[in-house]
Amino acid sequence: MENQIERIKENIMSDKSLIKDIGNVSFYSIDNFISDAEAYIKAVKENRMINVIGSVAKSGMSRTIKFTSCERCSDNEYYQRNYYCLFKALGYKSSKSNRDYFTISGCGMDMIFHTNYSIMHSFCRYGFITKEECDKLAQGTPSTI
Repeated sequence: MENQIERIKENIMSDKSLIKDIGNVSFYSIDNFISDAEAYIKAVKENRMINVIGSVAKSGMSRTIKFTSCERCSDNEYYQRNYYCLFKALGYKSSKSNRDYFTISGCGMDMIFHTNYSIMHSFCRYGFITKEECDKLAQGTPSTI
């Protein structure tokens, strides 16, 4: 596990764009990024990932979304973990009108699927998951509420 984390850190450090974007998130570090990525992957594996569509442009060419996961903090208490910082570190643009949301542009396809697909392939490149895991997890579409 220790060797895997070191390899992931090396892969992250070699991506200058990612390092810049992580640095642009207040009070966020590579270790926070790794922790959030691991939590995101686990939530997708366990079908706990949820996305919320805040708004859709009149043209249909963009929408604001946020990704959260249902996390247990005790036997009968849960909370929604928001992946805002992770998305910002991955280069997604913050919504101007709705805090904690991101603007995703595109049409003609399931943009929630596409966003998760893209993120999983990024995680595969950084070494968080294997190609086989990526192939499976990238095909999942988080639930929309």
